[in-house]
Amino acid sequence: MLRRTVLVLFMALVPTIGCAPTAGPTIPLPPPTALVSSPDADGFITIEGGGVIEGALISVFNENEAEGVIVISDDRGEFVARLRGAGGDQIAIWQRVGTDTGEVSRFIVPF
Repeated sequence: MLRRTVLVLFMALVPTIGCAPTAGPTIPLPPPTALVSSPDADGFITIEGGGVIEGALISVFNENEAEGVIVISDDRGEFVARLRGAGGDQIAIWQRVGTDTGEVSRFIVPF
């Protein structure tokens, strides 16, 4: 009886000992697509984009000004962000979902 109980316990534990599922390869997050506006009268640019995962955190960073914003994409994988910028500034945009960070897209602010 003891041997049978030990065997039943062993069989119950086998799936959790050394046989746990492993994380498979992850698909890279696609880089965002975007349109960047010229600066408005107040010195702000608007970035409208898409091609991202619904609910992703979208980071938009002006590399010249060292300023950025983070927005959340909508249910269509689109986003709108606004930050200070000038013609010729380089804008970096990427998405993050959970612990996965996607490739960076870079855009130049038009004059």
